[in-house]
Parts: sequence; C-alpha cells; structure tokens
Amino acid sequence: MSENPRDVQVLPIATNTTVLRSRSWTRLRFEIEYALSRGTTSNSYVIQADKIAIIDPPSESFTEIYKEAIRRCFELEKIDYVIIGHFNPNRMPTLRFLMEMAPDVTFVTTVTGANYLKTAFSNSNLNPNLKVLAMRGKETLDLGKGHVLKFIPTPSPRWTEGLCTYDQQTQILYTDKLFSAHVCGDEIFDEDWGKFKEDQRYYYDSVMAPNAVHIKAALEKIADYQVRLIAPGHGPLLRYGMMELIKSYKQWSQSQAEREIKVALLYASAYGNTATLAQAIALGLTKGGVAVELINCEFAEADEIKDAVQKSEGFIIGSPTIGGHAPTPIHTALGTVLTIGDNNKLAGVFGSYGWSGEAFDLIEGKLKEAGFKFGFETIRARFKPSDKILKDCEEAAIDFAQTLKRARKLRLPQPAASPIEQAVGRIIGSVCVITAQQGEISTAMMGAWVSQATFNPPGLTIAIAKERAIESLLHSGSKFALNILAEGKHQEYMKHFRKSFAPGENRFAGFATATADNGCVVLAEDAVAYLECTISKRMECGDHWVMYAIVDNGKLLKPDAMTAIHHRKSGSYY
Repeated sequence: MSENPRDVQVLPIATNTTVLRSRSWTRLRFEIEYALSRGTTSNSYVIQADKIAIIDPPSESFTEIYKEAIRRCFELEKIDYVIIGHFNPNRMPTLRFLMEMAPDVTFVTTVTGANYLKTAFSNSNLNPNLKVLAMRGKETLDLGKGHVLKFIPTPSPRWTEGLCTYDQQTQILYTDKLFSAHVCGDEIFDEDWGKFKEDQRYYYDSVMAPNAVHIKAALEKIADYQVRLIAPGHGPLLRYGMMELIKSYKQWSQSQAEREIKVALLYASAYGNTATLAQAIALGLTKGGVAVELINCEFAEADEIKDAVQKSEGFIIGSPTIGGHAPTPIHTALGTVLTIGDNNKLAGVFGSYGWSGEAFDLIEGKLKEAGFKFGFETIRARFKPSDKILKDCEEAAIDFAQTLKRARKLRLPQPAASPIEQAVGRIIGSVCVITAQQGEISTAMMGAWVSQATFNPPGLTIAIAKERAIESLLHSGSKFALNILAEGKHQEYMKHFRKSFAPGENRFAGFATATADNGCVVLAEDAVAYLECTISKRMECGDHWVMYAIVDNGKLLKPDAMTAIHHRKSGSYY
C-alpha cells in the first residue's frame, strides 16, 4: 500500500490518450459500494488531438491533487471539452477549476446532465460563460487526428444522466460507472484480471443489480462497437478480462430479470443520504433473492410507478424530510400506491432527516390507514447514515425478501424430498457458530457446512447462503471466528440462532462471550474450541458462497467434550 493516502497516477494508454488515476488507499465515505474498504481510484482521461478533451474529472476529494497532475500534462487554457459520464454535485469544485482555467471550455453531457449543470452554475459568476452540448445518441464530436467521439446515453434510476463515450481512433469505450470496481492498487490494467473478480462482482451487486433492466439496455447499446479497451470511472482499465466481465454482466443482469418475486423500491433524495439508504436496502433485497425495481420518483412518471407497484409483491418508500414535509415526488408516489388499493402487498418505509422526520410519520400513517402490513420497522437515519445504519438497512431488506418468499412458499404445494435430496441430507457436519466483526458491526450465524480443506497451511471451507446477513462481512481478507459447539449445548444455540433478529439486534445476548485476538466474538463457556480465520478465497456456488479460510490461531477449550453433530433428513434445507 502506498504511504501517501492520496496520489495521482499518470500514464499514456493509447494514441494521444492519457489516464489520470486519482487514488485513495482508504475507504472514501459511508456507502455500501465502498464497504470492502479497499480504497478506490477516480479515473479521468485526456485526449490530446487537434482539440483537447477531458473525460470524467474527479470529485472534490481529489480536486487539489488532480489540479497539480493535469497541469503537468498540458496548458490548461487549451482545454476545449469536458465530457461528463454522470453528474454529481461533488464534482463541482473540479469543474469550476477547469472552467476558470479555460473560460471557453464546452461541457458535453446528456440532456438531463445539461439541466443539472445549468442549475449547479446558476448562482456562479462563471454562469454567463457556460457552454453545454447535450448528446442524445446520434451526434459525434471530431477532435481531429482521427479521434471522432460517439456518445451512448445509458440512463438508469440512479444515474439518469448516464453517458458512455467511444473513440473511433483508439477503440476505447469510456464507461464511467459501468464495469467499475472500488479497489486501489498500482496496476493500471487488469492483466491479472482474476484477482479483481470479487471486487467487480461486489460493485455490480451493490450498485448495478437494482438497475439490472437498464444495465441490460446499456449492454445492448455498446454491443454494436468494436472495443479494444474499456476505461471505467473506478478501478483497473479492462483489456485482458474485458470480454469475461461483459459476459458476467449479462449473466448477472439476466439472473436478476428471471427472479419471480419483485419489489418496487421508490425513493427521492435531497442531499444523497436517502439515496444511500436506498442503495443499502436494494443490496439486501438482491441478497434476499428478489428482483428490485429501483425508481427515483423525481424522474419517474405516475404510470411508471403504478406499473412497478402493480407488478411487485411488495414496495418500499424512502423519503427525506424537507421543511417538515415529504417532497412533492413522494406525495405523488404515495398517492399512486394508495390509488392502486392493493393492501395485500408488503410495505416498508425509510428515509433521512435533519431535525424532525415528519415525512416518515406521514407515509407510515397513510399506509397503516389503508391497511398495509409492514415488512420491517420504519428506518430513520439522521443526517449522513453510518455503517451500522446501512447494515441495519441491509438486514431489514433481507428480512423483507424472506417474508415474501415464505408467503409464496405457503401458497404453493411443496413436493416431497427427492431421493437425491434425501441422500445428500445424510451428509453431516459439526455444529458451529460463525462470528464476524467489522468496525462497530458484530454479527453471527449458526453453521454446519464447515469442512477442513488443507493441512499446510491449516485451512477450512465454509458455505454461507447468499441471503445471510453475515455474508457481507466475509470477503477476501476478512477475519472471522469459528466456535465449535459441544454436544448437549448446541440445541440451545440452534434454537437461539434460528429465530428472527431485528436489524442491529445483539446476537449474543444471554451468552458468555470473550474477544479473540482478531477482534471477533468467541463463546467462552460453551465452545469445545474456537478458530481464528482469515478468508483467502471466495467462490460463488449456486445459492451459496464458499469461502476458503486460513486458520491463524485456535484454542481447544474442552478436551473431553464431544463435538455436536447436525443430522438432516433432506439436502434441500438446513
């Protein structure tokens, strides 16, 4: 890891083309997409032909170091165009700087992005000089020397102004958020592309999966282009594993589309906090095995909201509180939901507030009056949500999804266990409690799918269902403790851990615990032994993740006790 927490890599990547990777080696902020805490890069690109174009300048986190780096590339007053793949207010300090250096610069974005820019610059002394080109998908921009740029609008509920750019000369596709990964390193290209798969999958699950329909549409659009290199907004540039990742995106998006149970996730966000909560809830729903239709009510028509809610078995509404009220788009969305009048659908409410939070009471009250049942207690986050609040959102959404799945299961006849399922069920395993810790978040689960995998180094595998709350704390490099239970005591733990926990509820209440050297909880009185482990590799296997972990430390607590064994009659359930 670099000793400098922030720096900029500058490297030529093609004819007349340079990448400037602003790097942060630590997590940037409280958002689900950064939860792996592997830092990130904010990739900006410069094409220097007869005219000069900058693609995707970074946010204010990197403005100062970006200034120094780009000054070394060329004379800033010569900038002709700044192309913006998506608009975010936190980019404004960098955009203002570029406009101050090059007053004649023209911004290139979509129609929606143009409106954002005009609003953002409306109170600025730079506003009179603001020049914006809005691209609808058919226009081109000739920079000279063969660099003819084509533009591909890729709107989604989260980034309504999304835009990809293709350079005919270099055959580079600049994709901004698409195909990104939040991981920081010295590698500019994905030469060892296998090592980034976990980060790319996590980014897809936490950011792209709720927009799967729109991602499929974007993939169809870019399929028409001959691409040698994909240049995303974050993480390594894709050359070696490019086709593999495109294929994976198609498979992941198709998998989302084929899910039978759908949930409409409706939200509006004033300062980005409610959108962050929506992202955490969307991740939990996705992990829970349901499809998510994410709708930003600020940009959705009433018919779109109505159609999404009618096709869904449940809906969740998120709102900020502004001046003691819910914003107009949320009032409109709530009115649409109530007009449909189907109170058999499961409901949920969440949002952020500064001082009061009346918006939640309004939404919750109206839904209760209409006879709706709720899948979780209303989630209220004051100002910027913390890691713990985001984890609570994820767990609440998993519970919401599981409630819908149980309801569907009750409605459908269940076949008897097949001979294969009965045979697989005869595989037995020791009864263990797996505990994990990340910052202020501590969680645990009962597990019997554990097996020793290696002698040297001592290693084991554990299988974790995708909908488990603990799963998001178990990635490569994560640490956990494996508590192996004694025969006789395990029944109490199995009963305890099979019950439903409220989001954020203490899993260890009533049990004697201690803290292992790796920071995880150990069951001091009832474990036969415990092992402290670090995950080395993680593999997706159907409806589970299988983790291979190295045993770093361990202790035998009860030499004479017998290990508890779990017997099953079917291999189709625990």
